[in-house]
Amino acid sequence: MAYKLGLLVLLALTAQASQENGDALNKADDSETNIKLPEFSPYPVSGAALWEQFVDETEARWKSSNALKEGDETARYDGEWAIETPQILAGVSGDKGLVVKSAAHHHAISARLDEPFDPSKGGLVLQYEVKLQQDLKCGGAYIKLLTAPSTGEFSDQTPYTVMFGPDKCGDGKVHLIFRHRSPVTGEYTEHHLDQPPTPPIDAMSHVYTVVISPDNSFKVMIDGTERRSGSLLNDFVPPVNPPEEIADPDDKKPEDWEDDEKIPDPDATRPDDWNEDAPLMVPDEDAVIPDGWLLEEALLVDDPKAEKPSDWDDEEDGDWSAPQIPNPLCADAPGCGPWERPLKRNPEYVGKWHAPLIDNPRYKGEWAPRQIRNPKFFEDKDLYKLNKIDAVGFELWTMQAGITFDNIYLGSSAETAARISEDVWKPKHDSEVAVDQALRPKAPPAAKPGLKDVPAMVKARIEDIFVSIIDFYALAQHAGVVTALKEERSGAFAAVMALCALGWLVWNALLLGGFLLGLGTSASASASASASAASDKQKAKTEDESSGVNDAKASGSSSGTSTSVDKSGSAVKRK
Repeated sequence: MAYKLGLLVLLALTAQASQENGDALNKADDSETNIKLPEFSPYPVSGAALWEQFVDETEARWKSSNALKEGDETARYDGEWAIETPQILAGVSGDKGLVVKSAAHHHAISARLDEPFDPSKGGLVLQYEVKLQQDLKCGGAYIKLLTAPSTGEFSDQTPYTVMFGPDKCGDGKVHLIFRHRSPVTGEYTEHHLDQPPTPPIDAMSHVYTVVISPDNSFKVMIDGTERRSGSLLNDFVPPVNPPEEIADPDDKKPEDWEDDEKIPDPDATRPDDWNEDAPLMVPDEDAVIPDGWLLEEALLVDDPKAEKPSDWDDEEDGDWSAPQIPNPLCADAPGCGPWERPLKRNPEYVGKWHAPLIDNPRYKGEWAPRQIRNPKFFEDKDLYKLNKIDAVGFELWTMQAGITFDNIYLGSSAETAARISEDVWKPKHDSEVAVDQALRPKAPPAAKPGLKDVPAMVKARIEDIFVSIIDFYALAQHAGVVTALKEERSGAFAAVMALCALGWLVWNALLLGGFLLGLGTSASASASASASAASDKQKAKTEDESSGVNDAKASGSSSGTSTSVDKSGSAVKRK
């Protein structure tokens, strides 16, 4: 009886705890989804060839192109650009970026550096942020470093030094391409990173970094994590340095060159008894007709049950004949109709005669053209000394709008780029993640158990306990514990059983006391919690209203906008 009472108490306490947890979840669901975003403030960076945060002072240097696509008089760079705050999952209030505004268009825009940047003086570090406000199905989001001097309207024909960044049409990849000029021919060749990494495709801001060092090594990082590294000498296709020797294009294979290792024996002759005309298969003369074969019976006979249709017209439909069916007499017979001997392989068949192969006495091996010195050969061991850079630009085709670029750094300091990533990108990204999580649909609260559920809960719990006791006893018996205790002369078995019973009674007493104590305090605690929650909500509302007024007063002559997040996931401005 004691263990049953304890079980009921335990179930009651469990139900009470479940109810309290459900109440806590419901309160969490009632929380405000609007998140006060951190305010944008310019981040100081020194020693950079370019540091672009798209603040008011730098917006004017970005010039969109209106050039025509090379070879296509109907395709013009007419895609629209805007410098504005993101509309989807904004992470920082007032943080502007360069945004692709039109889908399915060619876009081109560039900004000239204050002075040309020379990578040969310490390597090259390029870093920028990409935010895909719409799901990118097919489009580019890469940046180009334009070769100095950069003249004319920016287009796909404008020479560039480095192209870097994500691209997706089908399988996505992060491009890293550099152009190198041959010192022999003066021609430029594009060299593409072999096995490029895959970019993330979501609405969060991601930072892309490439570091090219004076030892010709490179690193590609996404969100501060290294995703690809190697050497400019070895990890690009085609390789920059051409082979020292090449096959002579004017060398031709001699007409008398024998490159067949084996040839038919010219002295061999066909044997006189070789019969090439003997067929492969011949009738088996030893075969006999099986017993019961019905030579006079046909395989098919007229259906005796068929009747000529009443509307059949012989003049229009022709002579009527009954449809045929398999001969029923042949069902149990080995065969019907004419019998033919089966075929067997002809023992005299030898096939067409061919002379046996022998070693070719004039064999000279596989022919290959001779190697000559490559007239285009050069060896550049300082590939990091890329061409000077005059401007940066985005020249893109995309099927989706909303691609946003921000926080572009160009210089020679990997440490500066890492500090920008840590101080500028990471807080923004963390804020975007928080907004995204706040806007996700909340899971429905767990159902609260009622009084009608208690009997079923008690029954299920009792069954579980009895099953556990039986399993434990079986395990102890299998291990020999029960037998050992029963055989103990000092009464150890009885002592252990008594100790277990006493422990069980104490445990039930504790549960009962906790249950009675909970009954006395649950009602008052529930009322107090409800009053406290109402008070907190009213206080929070008052503080929000006061904060809004103060923010509006403190904005002065500035834009006076703050950014919040609506339930669709978009960042909206409030005047």
